[in-house]
Amino acid sequence: VLHRNIAENIARVLYPKDNKFEGKELRLKQEYMLVSAACQDILRRYQMVDEHGPRRKDFSQFHEKVAIQLNDTHPSMAIPEMMRLLVDIEGMDWNQAWEIVRKCFAYTNHTVLPEALELWPADIVANVLPRHLDIIFKLNQDFCDMLREKYPGDGGRVYRMSMFNDEGFKKLNTAHLCIVGSHKVNGVAAIHSELLKNSV
Repeated sequence: VLHRNIAENIARVLYPKDNKFEGKELRLKQEYMLVSAACQDILRRYQMVDEHGPRRKDFSQFHEKVAIQLNDTHPSMAIPEMMRLLVDIEGMDWNQAWEIVRKCFAYTNHTVLPEALELWPADIVANVLPRHLDIIFKLNQDFCDMLREKYPGDGGRVYRMSMFNDEGFKKLNTAHLCIVGSHKVNGVAAIHSELLKNSV
């Protein structure tokens, strides 16, 4: 009964209060449940040649058939989830999977108010989605390495643009995850796009 109640809590309370650990954890589980179901369904539909036929294994045209729009940061876990599905489940090479993921995601930011941009405590992500946190760490490392190569000696830029907001990797900045993981980024209006470029 306890396990059933815990499982049903995911759908029982919409927008739980996230000023406590339990509320934050439930919110992350809810967001993950929705993006995971969507990503798995997208892959299933892409791979289905016909109802009873073999599964399509060639993902070279995936980005031509699939576009995933991230409206704000709430669905941000779709990026590491799609990486997990392609790498861990489909057995794809990391770099090939990342190229596919970046080509099919686009991100629209609706506000740059700090309270609207999700910052997830890394310990909660580690507790709920440990593999996803590993994936995000690797994506962040690759991104920061690219920044160091492109802007040598500009440690401030790397620090500002990292997916983690502090030295101890304690807070995941989901807006940065969405920006790095998308081929198109925009605001809902021109002013939002400018604010996004200059402040996020």
